[in-house]
Amino acid sequence: MGFNSITSGVSSALSSMFKKNMDSFFFLESGISGTNNIVAADGSMVTIVRIDGLKKMVGPEEMNATIEKMALKFSTYFGEVGHCLQVWFSRDPDASKELVGTLNRPARIVSRKLRLELDDLFDEREEHLSKFITRESCYLALWTRPAVLTKTELENVKKATKRPAFWPTAVNTQDIFKASQQIATRHDSYVASMVADLRELNLRAVPLEAHDGLNAIRGSLYPDLEGAPWKPTLHGDQVFPRNPSWNQSDVSHLFAPPLRDQIFSRGAEVLSPRIVRIGRYNFATLDMSIGPQDVRPFSELLNRMIQSKEFPWRVSYMIEGNGLSGAMQVKSTLAAIVGVTNSENKQIRDAILAMQERKANGDVVVRYRVSFATWAPATDIQALEERISQLQRSVESWGYCAVSSSAGDPLAAFMSSALGVDVASTAPAGAPTLDTALYMMPWNRDASPWEKGSVLFRTPDGRPWPYEPGSSKQSTFIDLIFAPPGMAKSVFLNTCNLALCLSPSATSSSAGTQLPRVAIIDVGPSSSGLISLLKEALPPDQRHLAQYRRLQMKKDHAINPFDTQLGCRRPLPLERAFLVNFLSLVGTNVGETKPPQGLSELVGMVVDELYEHYDDRARKGNPRIYTTGEDAWVDKAITKHGVKVESEETWWSIVDQLFEAGDAHSAMLAQRHAVPRLEDLNVIVRKGQIMDVYGSAKTANGESLIDVFQRAISSALREYDILSVPTRFDIGESRVVSLDIDEVAPRGGGPADKQTGIIYMLARFVLARDFYLNEEAVTQMPREYREHHLKRVRSLKETPKKIVLDEFHRTQACPQVRDQVMIDFREGRKWGVHVALASQLLDDFDDSMVEMATGVWVMGVGTDSGAKRAAEIFGLSSAAYRVLRNKLNGPGPRGAPFLALLNMKDGAHEHFLVNTLGPLELWSFSTTAEDAMLRNRLYQEIGPKEARKRLARRYPGGSAKQDIETRIARLSEMGHEVDDNSQGVIEDLVKEIAAQES
Repeated sequence: MGFNSITSGVSSALSSMFKKNMDSFFFLESGISGTNNIVAADGSMVTIVRIDGLKKMVGPEEMNATIEKMALKFSTYFGEVGHCLQVWFSRDPDASKELVGTLNRPARIVSRKLRLELDDLFDEREEHLSKFITRESCYLALWTRPAVLTKTELENVKKATKRPAFWPTAVNTQDIFKASQQIATRHDSYVASMVADLRELNLRAVPLEAHDGLNAIRGSLYPDLEGAPWKPTLHGDQVFPRNPSWNQSDVSHLFAPPLRDQIFSRGAEVLSPRIVRIGRYNFATLDMSIGPQDVRPFSELLNRMIQSKEFPWRVSYMIEGNGLSGAMQVKSTLAAIVGVTNSENKQIRDAILAMQERKANGDVVVRYRVSFATWAPATDIQALEERISQLQRSVESWGYCAVSSSAGDPLAAFMSSALGVDVASTAPAGAPTLDTALYMMPWNRDASPWEKGSVLFRTPDGRPWPYEPGSSKQSTFIDLIFAPPGMAKSVFLNTCNLALCLSPSATSSSAGTQLPRVAIIDVGPSSSGLISLLKEALPPDQRHLAQYRRLQMKKDHAINPFDTQLGCRRPLPLERAFLVNFLSLVGTNVGETKPPQGLSELVGMVVDELYEHYDDRARKGNPRIYTTGEDAWVDKAITKHGVKVESEETWWSIVDQLFEAGDAHSAMLAQRHAVPRLEDLNVIVRKGQIMDVYGSAKTANGESLIDVFQRAISSALREYDILSVPTRFDIGESRVVSLDIDEVAPRGGGPADKQTGIIYMLARFVLARDFYLNEEAVTQMPREYREHHLKRVRSLKETPKKIVLDEFHRTQACPQVRDQVMIDFREGRKWGVHVALASQLLDDFDDSMVEMATGVWVMGVGTDSGAKRAAEIFGLSSAAYRVLRNKLNGPGPRGAPFLALLNMKDGAHEHFLVNTLGPLELWSFSTTAEDAMLRNRLYQEIGPKEARKRLARRYPGGSAKQDIETRIARLSEMGHEVDDNSQGVIEDLVKEIAAQES
């Protein structure tokens, strides 16, 4: 009988004699409330550390380097006995639906508070995403044993932790005298150093407070309770009264109950030598009996499990210092004695001598034990047998190691695979070097910086990746999104914009739950699906809060960039800066990217003189005179409120009187007639003060600067009807608005580029002009209007705001638009404004924009040169570079992959992720013309909810384009004429789908 068999047999016998219940394997005594420390029965201390994953992607080469650094840092603690490291990893696909439901719950709650009817969407997320997501957990248990102390220190600890003579009898409680200051000091240093080392290696490690650590331990014992909101009672906590003991001298009921009574809520039943039933599940375990012949990284084991239709499983790695002590020394001695006649024992001796030589050369040899477990519902023994067999095949093919079921008590083996309950294990100890042991562990895992988020992405191997836009984990919110056409960029934008609308932090305010302010400048109908989803989900009396508008070059859509805040005779500083940029663009010659020299300076002076001229409170002001019939709404308001209209009454006077009557809306409409307009510039620019300064100024070709400016203004008034009259385009009280500028932002040369730039500026002005108000700005407003604006500012200040500019490459010939965007970038943080730019290539963004971005979301780069440039600019790891080149291949049945590059408060992040949406959501966000037409027609016929349901059932891929094209081809082959926009085919489809049973 071999050494392992003898020790295993003795262990089994002892287990049978003494250990019958789960709590008899439980080594923990108490937790120290308010600290990270949990105390064991022998005075050892343990801290549970949650490992969230790497902040940056690593490939095989980087992982090797990381392990080398980790082994060097950890060697301080594992060169000798006294410290123990348990690495515990678990994946549970069976819990995925519950997990997705939990992660979706905050967004679902927000939806209900906003009265959005989106239950069908959330139900589908939970059903669909659960096919691609699995619950994954990784923890460290950092142990400090009494063996770290010297003999003298141990004697002092024994005296210091002796129960005082006056202490009352309390048998059934936690022993608070097990903790010693000496061990606590060593332990705190060990934990702090280990966590700091992990963070330095870009691993996100979070030491858990004692209550949370014990909750994690409990979750490892009962998988269905993992993540449950449970909190044990520890010393220092408020204790719920218990019945006193029959022994009147025992005061246990006044103290916290024993941990074992709190944690072990369900008993255990041994069903066979390899299966134990605990609560709702049967468990089977495996111990690594022989280490791998070819040491392979953990990722290979995980891939094998995923490829074999992954089921719930977990692994526990236990590392202790001085791996050549104790049993190894005994084995070496026995092998030497019998080595003369037994070649196998000679090999054992030689192997141990080789390890001793490596230790002598500076390598750290550790005591290493590995245990695995899987589980299945208690009603399905066959499923468990199949799972344990598959787990064994996967582990044994992982570098050709050997595993076996424990020869002792299956309950003891189960506890060996649990987190943090003891440093004991049924697995036989190996003695690899520290770097070899670490190489086999699950360090190379990706995880979200956010524990919860209103959108749920995932990693390619199924780990959930919540994302919370606009959270406090980032100092500013500047996103760049780029991808070639067809790579699901628009779907990503819609996903993130919907996430902001469903975010608890973005919708909470002192006025209650309300939608954030989202201004989308779109080129085409890409965002119309999002607006339609929100609009139709809102109750009828709130549907005005979401708007999709298509801007047209006509007077009915007029936007006056000289509009000011209510009551303000002058623009605020940021509004003035916008006007200077806007007029500089208007004054730029077609085909040029910069205005004539001196024009921007001229514009600044002209703007100041313009507002001075039309200010009724200025000494030399010449305000506009009110005329009946210019605005029917204002005329009615004047009559309604009894406003006195004297001869030569100014529009500003009408504004003030309507505001004083409490009609701010009518006052704002009247103000549109009081403020300056573009046509006024041609008069103002000839005023004496301006002519004195700029009258003799010439452009580079010798032309008068004043003449150039006047010609540009006249041309703009002639070409752009949208600038020729007071503002008529109004978004009212809408909070989520998409302005489609496709019709007025043409492509095709100089004139088109200039018009596109002007339209981008006007769109940004009309959608986001109040985003940058604050208390300081209010002090610059007329006194009688300050209280009104202070209320607005307070509401705006607590409301997240977002500006989205799609197809940003259209602005390349318009530096003024980009200058305005840079102002938004720099000022956004102070005002809580989130800015997102989307385009097709990285080169579509200026270097300064790339430098300031806090989130770069890449759906594709198109070419190898594009991948190389992105890698250089962002300093990508080789793993991230390989993703750019090979894995961003566009949307598929499992979702759309992308690379996220984030600048967080805790440093730079790289993540390879997938945006996986179900058919309902895909149909909601579809941007193809045919799909949008079909969806909108069905919304009209059978209602949005039922339409999404039927479309998703009939076309689960999220598009009917292929079916429509097939029908058109069939009709053409039959000799029928088909209209170019396929409207007839779509109408047929609408009738078919509407006639189906729901």
